[in-house]
Amino acid sequence: MPILTLKKNDGDGPRSEDDVVLSAMDRRIEQRLITPQRIAIAAGVLLLLAISAYAYVQFGLNRTLTVGAERLTVSAVSYGRFLEYIPVTGNIVPRTTVYLDAVDGGQVTAVHVEEGAFVTAGEPLVTFKNTNLQLQVIGAEAQLTEQLDRLSSTRQNFDQSHLRNQRELIEIDYQIDRLTRDLARKRPLVATGGATLGQIDDLEAELKRNQGLRGPAIQALQLDEEFRGNQMARMGTALEAMNKNLTIARENLTNLVVVAPITGQLTLLEANVGESKAPGQRVGQVDEVNAFKVSAFVDEFYLSRVTIGQIATVDIGGKTHELDVSKVYPDVRERQFEIDLLFMETPEGVRRGQTVRMRLEIGQPADTLVVANGAFFDDTGGQWVFVVDPSRDFAERRAVRFGRRNPEGIEVLEGLRDGEQVITSSYESLMDFDRIQFRTEGS
Repeated sequence: MPILTLKKNDGDGPRSEDDVVLSAMDRRIEQRLITPQRIAIAAGVLLLLAISAYAYVQFGLNRTLTVGAERLTVSAVSYGRFLEYIPVTGNIVPRTTVYLDAVDGGQVTAVHVEEGAFVTAGEPLVTFKNTNLQLQVIGAEAQLTEQLDRLSSTRQNFDQSHLRNQRELIEIDYQIDRLTRDLARKRPLVATGGATLGQIDDLEAELKRNQGLRGPAIQALQLDEEFRGNQMARMGTALEAMNKNLTIARENLTNLVVVAPITGQLTLLEANVGESKAPGQRVGQVDEVNAFKVSAFVDEFYLSRVTIGQIATVDIGGKTHELDVSKVYPDVRERQFEIDLLFMETPEGVRRGQTVRMRLEIGQPADTLVVANGAFFDDTGGQWVFVVDPSRDFAERRAVRFGRRNPEGIEVLEGLRDGEQVITSSYESLMDFDRIQFRTEGS
């Protein structure tokens, strides 16, 4: 039997193969690096690494959340008619409302009707007393009478002056004619001694004098007529102005009796006997009966998109009724602007002050791909959605592009196909995940 001798190792370290002394009968056996056991171990390690890498890619890079399917709302993508509209809440008000004001003010002396009564156009409602206004009318009448007297006196003076100028001109023409005839008769008598040269000279001088006076007389008559015309025109203008003032003053007197401007219901009356009203103070209002419109407020964001003639629909009494925008008020108050809408056919049973919820169309209808509107849009800004896999076991994030939006649906432009299903409920707890794994109730 071979004897194995070990060399003495003075140190404390491990023994090496050189420390082993082999006999002549012994044979050294070399160790193999690749063995079946090592191959099996390496294969197991590689498999484990592959599984880990797959799990990391699948569940590490794709952040996954497992939720119950019953907690989510899923909607299908489909082709349909998309109508862009905005919800608007309005109040039914009378189509025509006329306000009653105390034009000149005064003290209420009589109230002829009660608030809420139905009145006809022209019916007296309230009577005022205004002493100052009555005195103004009396003063205007006195001034007009004085002006008429002055105008009459001035016209009489002008007429007398005109007549004097005409008489002077007639007298001058008569003298010229008489002297001319005398000269014609006496000149032949100078030769026979029937007339002297002195007489002829006197007649000629007198004729020359009258001929010289005729020009200024004509000019005086013309100036008198021109001045008379101008003055009479000015007086007539002043008289016309005073007549207008008197007419207005008398109309103001008639305004002391407030009458119904239209036939309708007196929905407001703020007047009591003995009460004083300032000029322009509101007294009441009359509303047209059985004719209504809808007054609504719209967010200022849509100011440029709402125009006269646009259509709105409202459900009243189980029927859908149409209205059209009749007026858009440009003033923005508290981030809203006001619009008026008229019924194309007034529905039965509506009443003043009733609140209605309408759908105001702000775009043309179109046939396009549509998905139901939901809270997800506000969470993602419409940039991406979770699309449900056909197996309905999970949903994955996908980038999309949406177009117009209404309270019921959203127009799909890119990223989705007809028939696909999308999670449309809130994404508040899903924002940090790329994959949603559905957990059924039984699992």
